[in-house]
Amino acid sequence: MPRTYSFIARALHWMTAIFIVALIALGVWMTERAAANLWDALTNTLYGWHKLIGFLVLLLTAIRIIVKLRSSRPPYPASVAPAALKLAAVVHGALYLLLLVVPLLGWAAVTAFPALITLGGFHLPAMPGIPQDQALAKQLFEIHGNLALVLAVLALAHITAGLHHLLSKKDGVFQRMWFKL
Repeated sequence: MPRTYSFIARALHWMTAIFIVALIALGVWMTERAAANLWDALTNTLYGWHKLIGFLVLLLTAIRIIVKLRSSRPPYPASVAPAALKLAAVVHGALYLLLLVVPLLGWAAVTAFPALITLGGFHLPAMPGIPQDQALAKQLFEIHGNLALVLAVLALAHITAGLHHLLSKKDGVFQRMWFKL
């Protein structure tokens, strides 16, 4: 049994992590500018990057799920308590769910708005079955934003737990997802 996740699983994990941090920063920055009615090239660029990276997270998550289903995962150290294993499973499941749902809601919202252009004239495809409807777009954006906050909190809890295993427990849990030096 391997002691670490596959290189592909680790690379996808860390790319997703970097993209989520970027999406949160972009999301806060762009919505603050929009709330201040600062609609200029910078605001449009921030939205463009947010949509493009969000769509990439959706694609990466789909690939991650396929890799996860086709790969074995390294066992946890025996020192990890059963309750901690159950909590980790719940958090991981919620993270995967939100990594799918949050971008899907964003995509549905920009389809309903419509605002499918990202960067360099590239347009996201419209989400099938979503009509152009400003009221629907507003609702979808609100749900998207609220669930993004839940995702951010869960990601922070995940990071905190990983750092706890690395720095305090030193039990090898973190190294399962880290790259060998």
